[in-house]
Amino acid sequence: TAAVKQRVDLTQEKAFTLSDGTKKILQKLDTPVKIRFYATQTDAASPESVYLKTYAQRVEDLLSEFKQAGGSKIILEKLNPQPDSDAEDSARLDGIEGQMLQSGDSYYLGISVSMLDSKAALPFVAPNRERLLEYDIARAISRVGKPEKPVVGIMSPLPIFGMPSNPMMMQMGQRGSEPWALINELKQDFDVKRVEMTADKIEDEIKVLLVVHPKDI
Repeated sequence: TAAVKQRVDLTQEKAFTLSDGTKKILQKLDTPVKIRFYATQTDAASPESVYLKTYAQRVEDLLSEFKQAGGSKIILEKLNPQPDSDAEDSARLDGIEGQMLQSGDSYYLGISVSMLDSKAALPFVAPNRERLLEYDIARAISRVGKPEKPVVGIMSPLPIFGMPSNPMMMQMGQRGSEPWALINELKQDFDVKRVEMTADKIEDEIKVLLVVHPKDI
């Protein structure tokens, strides 16, 4: 009988369990997505190296979950960028950035996602974003799967798009305000269109309308 490999997730935070949203993204793939995982293999025993090696293994485990959920639509490759190697050249071409360790060595820990001619990169998978790593990878897969950003309209009486400075404000020592973090975040994945509160028609190109504080709409 064939051996069956099974891994049970016993971690309290379910680190290896993909969300339903991620699974839906993978199930909708009709073209294979190639994921290249660049992780420098080192025999160094410094605390920094040991920590990164342990973290890199957790990243690889998560990518294995993507492969398992995506089946034949996910092609997973692991490369070991060493100085002056083909893998290092490939990492640079994919937009993966090497980080300088305290030892002076260059260390790569990044992910490249590609579908046909479309490509997205996580230049360095920082440990402080581990909780968001599944989201970051799923976002990259969505981006290469749909290079054209969907149009999202936003209506709000609040200054969520920021307020530009004007000469009168500057004379009073006041400055304009920056767009809210919500707007900057949405712009990474969508074509964001501002819809005035006085609008009597929503343009056909807007697929989703987000209304913030609609009290006076």
